[in-house]
Amino acid sequence: MIASDWLHTAESLWHLVLQAASGPGGLYVLAALSFAAATLIPFSSEAVLLVVIAAQPQHTLLAVLVATASNTLGGMTTYALGRWARRWQTPDAWRWAPQVRHWGAPITVFAWAPGIGDALVIVAGWLRINAWACAFWMLLGRSLRYLAVAGLAWMI
Repeated sequence: MIASDWLHTAESLWHLVLQAASGPGGLYVLAALSFAAATLIPFSSEAVLLVVIAAQPQHTLLAVLVATASNTLGGMTTYALGRWARRWQTPDAWRWAPQVRHWGAPITVFAWAPGIGDALVIVAGWLRINAWACAFWMLLGRSLRYLAVAGLAWMI
């Protein structure tokens, strides 16, 4: 498949996803895609949240809660992958290991950040940092992010 065909297919799929998110099952679509976006799959759950809010503004708080919970569960899945992968490599192979080891679970508050979030969570799992503490900090960071996105949506 050549690049232009791949891009056209990806764009068509994105439109279908956003159309599904604006329908009556939008919260289910949001939950599934928020979960997926927190794994190693690069995806924008914020865009889906905005579509759900635009289609169902009366459910804004529920949409934020669904996105936060699903995204945190996806992050904990990534954390579990880090724990599981520990068998095959050494922590020295991870660029973020020193920072995560130094800061511990609180650094996972940045798990939502593009580019570094997945690495922080995988390394936290790799280093076997307390899972409950990581879940708390991820939940905090992700909830603040989704609240900010929802707040911006209401301001527009």
